[in-house]
Amino acid sequence: MKSRLFIVLVVSMLCGTIFAIYLHYSQEPLLMYREQQQIFLWDGDYMTSLLKQVGGFATLASQFLVQFFLIPWVGAITTALITTITGFMLWMSLNRILNNSIIYGALALLASYLQGIYLLEMGYHYEGLIAMLCFSLILYAYLLIYKDSNLYLKTLSGIVFTLLLYFFAGSIATLFAVCALIADMLQDYRKGWISSLYLLTCFLAALVTVSNGSIVGYDYALWTKGYYEYHVEQGIWQSISWIVVPIIMIAGGISKRFLLKPIVQAATGCIILMVGGLFLYVQSERRMNRDFRTLTELMLCINQNDWEGIINNPNLNYQNYLHLNCINLALSHEGKMMTDLFKYPQKGAQSLMVGYQAYNDINVLFSHIYYHTGVISEALCLSFGTMIATTYGNPSLLKMLVKERLIYGDYQVAEKYITRLEKTYAYQEWATDMRRFLNNDQAVENDPELGKKRKSLPSPQPRFVVLDGIMADLVKVTETGTDEGHALEYAMAMMMLDKNMDGVRYLSDRFLANWQGDTMPELMQEAVVILAEHDEEYCRSHGVTDETANRFMAFKQAVLNARRSNVNQQAALSAYRNTYWYYYMFG
Repeated sequence: MKSRLFIVLVVSMLCGTIFAIYLHYSQEPLLMYREQQQIFLWDGDYMTSLLKQVGGFATLASQFLVQFFLIPWVGAITTALITTITGFMLWMSLNRILNNSIIYGALALLASYLQGIYLLEMGYHYEGLIAMLCFSLILYAYLLIYKDSNLYLKTLSGIVFTLLLYFFAGSIATLFAVCALIADMLQDYRKGWISSLYLLTCFLAALVTVSNGSIVGYDYALWTKGYYEYHVEQGIWQSISWIVVPIIMIAGGISKRFLLKPIVQAATGCIILMVGGLFLYVQSERRMNRDFRTLTELMLCINQNDWEGIINNPNLNYQNYLHLNCINLALSHEGKMMTDLFKYPQKGAQSLMVGYQAYNDINVLFSHIYYHTGVISEALCLSFGTMIATTYGNPSLLKMLVKERLIYGDYQVAEKYITRLEKTYAYQEWATDMRRFLNNDQAVENDPELGKKRKSLPSPQPRFVVLDGIMADLVKVTETGTDEGHALEYAMAMMMLDKNMDGVRYLSDRFLANWQGDTMPELMQEAVVILAEHDEEYCRSHGVTDETANRFMAFKQAVLNARRSNVNQQAALSAYRNTYWYYYMFG
């Protein structure tokens, strides 16, 4: 018995190590991004409020763990450890009721690792993983006391375990009730039917909690829907890790009389683990949305102000508008938008801001863009709205709300947000540092970031989103004359990418006429030249240099040569690929 336990433990540890390495290299960005989907507070009242919910312990435990996922490897190791312990405990449970436990234990281990694959979908809550762990521990505890208790004590303990699981971990109690019933029927089918009381207990608990509004519906109270976002459609894939466990128990019970030799069990178990592991790998690769995975990497870079990390990301998909939105935001932060814009494929104004979609992830990105360009009113609206729409909050949005409220001078509201962030693990020091701005207009105005944003607020200051569109807001920010130029370059880029030359002329006449100071950005000059290639005075007064004018003449000559030679014009003009002129012709 001890040697078998040792083998099971070693195999579980080996599989767990392999799984941790796989998660790190395949899901690390997704696991780290989960930290942005919640705000865990080191606050007694907050923790108590979570525990009062149905399944509150699983929620509390998952949030506590996920707050540390910003640290590399922590998410992968924690997830692998939880799934491995779950599989190990299921294996031990099966060992108490089945003869060929190595074979069926290997299947149970794979069923627990399937939970880690579910995490590829952001719609799956991490508490589902915690709930599965709780189920495996409770099931093993129940089977431990089975032979040492009389029928009434066993039944009473089963009912108590069912209620504990339901109120502490949620709908996973249904799986426990089913598995306990099967286990008891396999041990003694004449008395095992009494364990159907556990299922009845689940149904009664669901009836009470759904009736009083604690849970939305019976699919949340009794099945896997309780661990998914409401918009995720439930299919067999979302439930398979639950379904497999009772099937394994039934199959083991049917084959119980066929006792295989240990060496045969071991060989079969190894084959199951290898084939099953390959199946999970194929499923994870097939179901992984690589564009979304990359987007989580980009969003993490945005939250950390790592703009070079975005620009140099090797997984960028230039056919994905959200990826382009991120890289163009990074270019603007690095002061390269009007020099390097066309070094990357652009697809109209949506390359800067994709068409509005009611998704929290996109709204988070938009709030960063609005804030960067100085359109604070819309940044505030999106930050607050998206914060409310996220069940347990978003720390990066809460940080942004602090800055936005400080910019507007709403110090009491800013202090509430700061106090909340001071109760977090990763943002406590940042929040405490922001207290120096409270009720201190001078400190805000002298700050390089907050002060410039406050000065660029249009007058009178808008408190609600202006409905005239992003262009009108960018123009208003530019009109203040205190913006760093981000609003103007975004406005110009939008007009240029849409090839809206009337818009380019409007912006040029309003903001580029009689250009003074540093040389105007190259791409702006190239757009102005298209407007008035035959009007030298207009070009000069709008910031066009002799060098740009000469390059344009060379470009025109190259176009004429390509047309005369009857060659592929795009290939012939590839030397000008990074210019606005090339985009204007072929983009």
